[in-house]
Amino acid sequence: MSDNKFYLIKIQHVFMKRYGVAILLLILVSCTKKDDALTELARELGSYKYSYIETGNAIILNGVTSGEKTLTYRGFPVSLTGKASGETVVTATIDTSLIASYNTLYNETNPSISATAFLPSFNGSYRIAAGEITATDSLYITLNDASKLKDSTLYLVPVRLTANNGGQISTSIVFFKMMVTISPVNLYINGGSSFGYSYPYARNGSQYWGLYLSKDASGQPIGPASLNISVAAGVSYPSDELHAYAVTDVSDSLITAFSAAAYTTYERFPEGTYAITKSSATVAPNTLYSKDSLTVSFSNYSAFKPGTFYLMGVKLVTDSNDPLSAPARKGVTSYALFSFYIFQ
Repeated sequence: MSDNKFYLIKIQHVFMKRYGVAILLLILVSCTKKDDALTELARELGSYKYSYIETGNAIILNGVTSGEKTLTYRGFPVSLTGKASGETVVTATIDTSLIASYNTLYNETNPSISATAFLPSFNGSYRIAAGEITATDSLYITLNDASKLKDSTLYLVPVRLTANNGGQISTSIVFFKMMVTISPVNLYINGGSSFGYSYPYARNGSQYWGLYLSKDASGQPIGPASLNISVAAGVSYPSDELHAYAVTDVSDSLITAFSAAAYTTYERFPEGTYAITKSSATVAPNTLYSKDSLTVSFSNYSAFKPGTFYLMGVKLVTDSNDPLSAPARKGVTSYALFSFYIFQ
C-alpha cells in the first residue's frame, strides 16, 4: 500500500470517529416528521369518541331569542389518573376548533357554533380535594345563547379539560351533543265571555259565538252590548309581557270560506252594528293567558233582518312598531267569529 493511500484511509477513519454520531443524528432528525394536528388529536382521543346527549330549548319573538334552558343533561365525572397530591382545580373550556377535526375523524357533518352558544356547567371550574380522584361537581354543558342556532338541530360541543398543580386528567377532551329546539312565540284566541246560554266554542278551528236572538215586547232584538275575547300564548315568554292586537273582519273571503265550511249561507254584519272598543290585551311574563281581554261591542240591532245568518270576525294582528307585539298563530285560530240569527 502506498503512503498516499494509507494517509487517505486514516483521514476517513478520524472523520467518521469524530463526526459519525452527529451525522447519524442528523439523518434521524431529518427523517422524523412532526405529526399534523389531526393525527395528534386522534392519538389524544384514542378510541374515545362518544358524545353525551343533552337537550335544550329557547324561544324566539320577532327574530330575537331568549329564555334559553337546558332541559336534560348528562353529567360527566371530572377525574384525575391518580389521587390529587393537593387541592386541584380542573378547568373546562369549550373548544369550537375541534368540531371540524371531529367531523373529519368520524365522517360527520356537525355545524359550527359560536364560542358563547354553550357554556360548561359550574362556570367551567371543578375542584378535586387532596387525596381524592374525582371532583364533586360533574361536567355538562348548558345552552347559553341560541341567537345563531337553528331549530331542531343537533350540535356538537367539544370541551377541553386541564388541571393545575400538574394533575393528570383521565380524559382531556369530552364531547357533548345537544338537540336544540327554538319555539316561536305566537298568540291565539282562547275563548271569552258568554251571552245568555250561549258560550264560545271551537268551530272550524276558530272560537265561535253562535247567538240565536229573540225579540222583546216591542219587537226589538235582544242581544249583548259587548263580549270579551281572551287571548293565549303558545309558549310563555319570560322577558316581558306580550301585547295582542286585533281588528274586525267582515271580508268577502271570510264570509265565503266560513259559509262553505259550515254549509250555511252567511251575510256580513251590517255597518254600524259592531266595533272593537278594546283592541289590545296583554299576557304577563311566564304565563300563557291574557290578564285582560279584547272587547267587541254591538249596537243598532234594528239593522239585522230576522231569519238571516250574520257573521263577523275579530282577527289578531301584529303591530310592527311594537317589539312585544307577538304574531298571531297561523290559521283560523287567530279568529274570534260572531254569528247572529234573529228569530222571525
